[in-house]
Amino acid sequence: MELIKNIKLQSPAKINLYLKVLKRLPSKYHLIESLVSHVSLYDEIKISENFKKKTIVIFSGKFSKHISNTSNSIITTLTLLKNINKKMHNKNFFINVKKNIPVGAGLGGGSSNAVTILLFLIKNFNLRINKKKLDIIFNEIGFDSHLFSNKYPKFISHLGEKIDIFKYQFKLNVLLIYPNQPNFTKMIYKKNKFFSKSFETSLIRKMIKKNIFHFFNFASNDLLPAAEKTNPRIKNLISFLKKQKICDFVQMTGSGSCCFAVFKSKKNLLKCQKLVKTRYISYWTAMTKTIT
Repeated sequence: MELIKNIKLQSPAKINLYLKVLKRLPSKYHLIESLVSHVSLYDEIKISENFKKKTIVIFSGKFSKHISNTSNSIITTLTLLKNINKKMHNKNFFINVKKNIPVGAGLGGGSSNAVTILLFLIKNFNLRINKKKLDIIFNEIGFDSHLFSNKYPKFISHLGEKIDIFKYQFKLNVLLIYPNQPNFTKMIYKKNKFFSKSFETSLIRKMIKKNIFHFFNFASNDLLPAAEKTNPRIKNLISFLKKQKICDFVQMTGSGSCCFAVFKSKKNLLKCQKLVKTRYISYWTAMTKTIT
């Protein structure tokens, strides 16, 4: 264990390749299932030990504007970690997060930041935290925090906390497009009127192993209709992307508002990015790949 000083961490974004809403519970939570992969878009984190009496978290970068420095997923995580493990009682940190991942986009940036820091601290300080206590922290961060527990693609179910790991390399070229207008997850789920039947995990595995692009013929996002009504920019953007014959798959990730297109070739990705930037000059785009 060494002194933590200007350690650099990468915190990845995620995309939902499909998302089904199965049921609304009396608790107002929803039963879901989804296939999720990390992509090569990262928030950049710098962390050092702070020998004063307080942890300081600062957000910088393009998408840092509306994030609180005092009330956020990182502060929540560190507070829980101190309560759970005695080694951390007197530990404080100075953390700077450069936000390259859009906020309110369905890319999981906030949860990714918290889990990336949590896993680093557990490893660095050799903390012994059992699965039950770790799940308590993950669930407090948010159910999507489980997605960032390791690098592999995942089939998630129930509230998002049940995980089935896929050790396949999708190797997809992905263009992310953020329409500069965030979505609010609770609102999108509340307005959702669309419910589906579950896919069988074994069937998904077989389809993906044979041809993931064949699987995309069956992949949808049940939250898309509610998101399109709430945020008309999404409907317009999805429609535009689907008209481009060079796109092999088009979808919205999570509850949005980020949309994405998948391509078999990087050449077509570049063509599509140019088309998007010509049509939607102000929209943010990023060329990425799925990662494992």
